[in-house]
Amino acid sequence: MDENCSSIRADLLQRLQSLTQHAATDDTLPLPDLANQLTELANHMRLASRNAALPPAPRAATCDTAMDTGPRGAVQGAPTDAAAFPGQQPSKKQRRAPREFDFSRYRTRFVALELMYVGWSFQGFARQDNTENTIEGVLFSALRKVKLVPEAAATPISDLNYSRCGRTDRGVSALGQVVALRLRSSARVDEPEAPLELEYDYPRLVNKALPPEVRVLGWAPVPAEFNARFCAQYREYKYFIVQQRLQPSPPPPPLPPAHSEAKTASAATLQPGGDNGAISTHAVEGSGEAQGGPSAEPLPGPVPDPEPNLDPDSVSDLDPGTSCCSFLLDIDAMRAAAAHFVGEHDFRNFCKPDVATVRSFRRRILSFTINPVSTSTADKAHQVFAMTVRGTAFLWHQVRCMAAVLLMVGRGQERPEIVSKLLDVETTPRKPQYSMAPEEPLLLYACGFSSLRFRRSTPAMDGTMGDVAGLMHRHLIGAALTAACHSRLTKDDRSAGCTEDVAAARSGVGGSAPHIPLERRQTEPSVEERMARRGLPWPPEPRQPGRGEGTGGADEEGEDDAMME
Repeated sequence: MDENCSSIRADLLQRLQSLTQHAATDDTLPLPDLANQLTELANHMRLASRNAALPPAPRAATCDTAMDTGPRGAVQGAPTDAAAFPGQQPSKKQRRAPREFDFSRYRTRFVALELMYVGWSFQGFARQDNTENTIEGVLFSALRKVKLVPEAAATPISDLNYSRCGRTDRGVSALGQVVALRLRSSARVDEPEAPLELEYDYPRLVNKALPPEVRVLGWAPVPAEFNARFCAQYREYKYFIVQQRLQPSPPPPPLPPAHSEAKTASAATLQPGGDNGAISTHAVEGSGEAQGGPSAEPLPGPVPDPEPNLDPDSVSDLDPGTSCCSFLLDIDAMRAAAAHFVGEHDFRNFCKPDVATVRSFRRRILSFTINPVSTSTADKAHQVFAMTVRGTAFLWHQVRCMAAVLLMVGRGQERPEIVSKLLDVETTPRKPQYSMAPEEPLLLYACGFSSLRFRRSTPAMDGTMGDVAGLMHRHLIGAALTAACHSRLTKDDRSAGCTEDVAAARSGVGGSAPHIPLERRQTEPSVEERMARRGLPWPPEPRQPGRGEGTGGADEEGEDDAMME
């Protein structure tokens, strides 16, 4: 190194030292000015090193690298600070700006996804502009996060050929929801389509980015013409209800001995044919024992002792048997009423009429059953039943409206024949005003397709089963906790002399305003009146044959039930 180069080197290093000292002592120095000066000094160092055929000085090279990480005049905080320490190199992330993921390098595959979700904390299934707290919202957020679909600004959802089988509303859950869309494949564009065995495990990949209440259960490749809404042959819903065994009237307190003998004498009757007027005594109602000696039989239905191995606070002692107790719901009457739903009917009185989009209110119900379901609760006074309805398609709020009327029948407020009367739109053209059943017990249980077989990997299913078990354990603990509280309060009521009428009122029978029969209630405007207000013809003009029609699985208005309020 000659004397001239040494002088230039010393001058540049002195300028660098002076600049750093000035920046350290002067807090008012603008960072853009400091960055410009460092950049200019780095350029001088680079030029001097080229002229002298020498490698760049370490500190100057570091400063030059830091400056190159961003646009001219901009301070890239971390790289510049790292360059201030001798021997510390910027990280790979600091040297290289993040690149956009290039979806054009990969093939896409048209697939159907099977979804499960507990919808109690979500604002429904469909996307909404004012919130991301929807099932579709979190689903597409997860798909973008794992780079299976591009960002919304790059590729709208409509370009993904997206479709859904059902549209559930706030608070409604699903086990067999199905959606279809195009996802990124594992194969590159210059490669043949990947075999199914080598394709991405879509459920396992997406579930890592989803909340625990939402899970992808399986996936299946589908043809280009597949549509999750129109290709569905049926939808099946379950609506869960609770059958409650009502508390019988408590026995009266024991009478004093003198009064007891007088009561016994007054209850005695003379038997004819006896020489000495033999007396036969009868059990005093509510006493629980016969008054005529030990040979008399007690009243049926004694209250059994709880099982010795169960917590007494978690077991209801209101299980006297069917011979001396009553139930909140008449399940047989509900089954008789539900049988009227089966077949093809006009369900305008069992839905929320949407005359702007509906072309026909006729729907076909394939089956309707009401059966008990197994639960892990130890409270013998409560039994969960499932109303399971399967149909080709449903109207808006149809399942919840059917459930509401069936619950009226079960409580004895309506006769089972009310269903057939409401289905007869000639005699009942206007829907009576009544509230729908709540949305939380509703579950979209299954969506049926003719040739759709979902692929489920063992690792993905193991993870899903663990997540579902965690949710189930949480709710089982909640059920056990509330059952213990209910059992304790029930015992306190019994000891305080709570009557059966009070228990029924607290169960929802007789505790509110008197029930007004549906046939005597005020009615909503008829469909014809609604259409006339909008200036629309009724019946509407027939739809031109199109995609999916004729299969019996298409919802004409695009509004499947489970779109609750």
